[in-house]
Amino acid sequence: MTTLENLYYGNIAPHEYEVEHGSEYDVTAKLVIRHEQELSATLTEQQKNILEIKDNHTELMSLGERNAFCRGFSLAVRLMIDAMSDKN
Repeated sequence: MTTLENLYYGNIAPHEYEVEHGSEYDVTAKLVIRHEQELSATLTEQQKNILEIKDNHTELMSLGERNAFCRGFSLAVRLMIDAMSDKN
């Protein structure tokens, strides 16, 4: 299959990637989770409801990543067009 076909059939998922155990991302994500759990244990129900802003933040970050991917892909296509049409 071509790369385009693999992308179409879902064999390539640019938004998914493996996190290397012990990497900076892995360590930071675990720290965030631990702090969130410790904080949640001390909050009232009303405060927990207010803390749900994190879900909105996660959604906002996801939208930003999607837009960045789309802009980056468009830029890559324009670069390819420029490279292919360059007569030098």
